[in-house]
Amino acid sequence: MSGLRRRRVTLSAVLAGGLAALGAFGAAGGVAHAARHDAPGLAESRAATARYHSVAAAERIGYARLPQSAPLHWCIDEDLDLDDADGKPGMGVHLVNGGLLDGAVAADRPEVLVYEPTRDGGLRLVAVEYVVFAADWAATGAAGPPRLFGEDFHHVEAPNRYELPAFYALHAWVWKHNPDGVFATLNRNVTCAYSTA
Repeated sequence: MSGLRRRRVTLSAVLAGGLAALGAFGAAGGVAHAARHDAPGLAESRAATARYHSVAAAERIGYARLPQSAPLHWCIDEDLDLDDADGKPGMGVHLVNGGLLDGAVAADRPEVLVYEPTRDGGLRLVAVEYVVFAADWAATGAAGPPRLFGEDFHHVEAPNRYELPAFYALHAWVWKHNPDGVFATLNRNVTCAYSTA
């Protein structure tokens, strides 16, 4: 079995075991884009993910978090400590569906759901994230990065703060307004202040 196949099988097994969120797949900083809330495909993304306002519904079909010992378990914000509550722009808590980490890109099949912690200890769906491992994308023979909604995915090299192989990612803030644009990595309106509630 090749190293790439072994990594993919191991990762899928870990995720299928109810662990989760290879989360926060976005680049370390926010990249501002013009607000394009009407970009083609965003309505399809919203419609496909509306039922996941319920975390339980998301978990029933395979979205989950990694254990607390993993760097991707916590609410992700601009700081590198991943669980800071100092008011920095945030991404949130990421739940991933390992079965969707297949190198394919589709508006109605986000690999990651992004939630903002709430004051009462709950999680509110705020965004989706599309993720493709670089090796999987290269295997498709496609030229350039993955593209969705008329936007190129961001490339994140390895090693990175998420302890993942190199990957491509694109956030879409379809459930919470982002003043820096619907496709920006970070959102000034998202806080990790209640991540330990």
